[in-house]
Amino acid sequence: MKVQIEKIESYDFDKIYNFIEKLQLEKILRDKKKILVKPNLLGAFAPERAVTTNPVVVDAVVTYLKKIGKDVILGDSSGGTTSIKVVWEKTGMNKVAKKHNIRLVNFISDGIIQQRTKDLKFPITKYIWETDAVINLCKYKTHSLMSYTGAIKNLYGVIPGLKKSDYHKEHPDHTQFAKVITGLYSIVSDRIAFNIMDGIVGMEGDGPSAGDPRNFGVMFASRSASALDYVASSMMGFQPDKLEYIIPALKIDNIEISEIEISEEWKHFKFKKVKIKKIGLYVKLLTYSPKFLKDIFKKYYTYYPDFNDKCKKCRICVDSCPVQAMELKEGDAHPTIDYDKCIKCMCCHEMCPYQAIYIHKSFLAKFLIK
Repeated sequence: MKVQIEKIESYDFDKIYNFIEKLQLEKILRDKKKILVKPNLLGAFAPERAVTTNPVVVDAVVTYLKKIGKDVILGDSSGGTTSIKVVWEKTGMNKVAKKHNIRLVNFISDGIIQQRTKDLKFPITKYIWETDAVINLCKYKTHSLMSYTGAIKNLYGVIPGLKKSDYHKEHPDHTQFAKVITGLYSIVSDRIAFNIMDGIVGMEGDGPSAGDPRNFGVMFASRSASALDYVASSMMGFQPDKLEYIIPALKIDNIEISEIEISEEWKHFKFKKVKIKKIGLYVKLLTYSPKFLKDIFKKYYTYYPDFNDKCKKCRICVDSCPVQAMELKEGDAHPTIDYDKCIKCMCCHEMCPYQAIYIHKSFLAKFLIK
């Protein structure tokens, strides 16, 4: 499995486009018409923060896809409670969409399909299956829980809304959470046609959002997310077999380490003095705490949708709930929510035209969920 790497030191559109053109995606996507481009849109961060996929990279990929005659849609689900419209504007995705006259899709409110592995159930955006292929446009960063985040971890964004935080709550240390990531990957990996990583300016230190931007000056690409991450994490200074989800993902892709190909100039390359050991205090506590402390964390780390007094009883939230967890009864001031059914996708919060639904957060959740 080939991993292509090219030195590109700035967000020069022509250089990035030339790199994309050399990937020969036209052959890979020959029989695919409708393409979902999925960047990393973790939150409402300006491009210079290096938290999200840079819009110049997205622009170059969409320009190429349009040139070869593809119908492109662009979408992701951010990790917090900020409106997706604010995220699109702040990250530069609105400009890309307007330039190319393509649709920005909202994973939170546009529908889900429930999928499951032997041990876990996942609500996943319908666009994974309603498009012909997905281009995974990830970002090269450190991660305070998983140490490294790249192509595989970027696919976590196919889970809409705050349900993503539920998995963090129920699987609070890196070993447990690695199983969540690989479980999800086993479901969606065959929908991913190609993976392209923005490593021009990535992040080191306390990633994925609070670290320091670093000019790594490279872009990566591969048909395999696991092979790409094996190479990219090694170059950052990690031992991929210690990251706990990359080797299992390689097995899902049926790839042996010896089968991963990169050009000779990059075979022994390592970036110098990458800040990769800074891990947040709460992550250390969760990782190394006894079970009873983890249980306390789960008990007091709570968040859920609730109503304020602005409700007009329009039923939009009831009708948009993908799991029918809401009901409006005669005489009630607002719909009731069955929290046993609620998957915290926050469709109700996103769709309400009257701002009548808010996210109730415990003190601990207020600290961890922005």
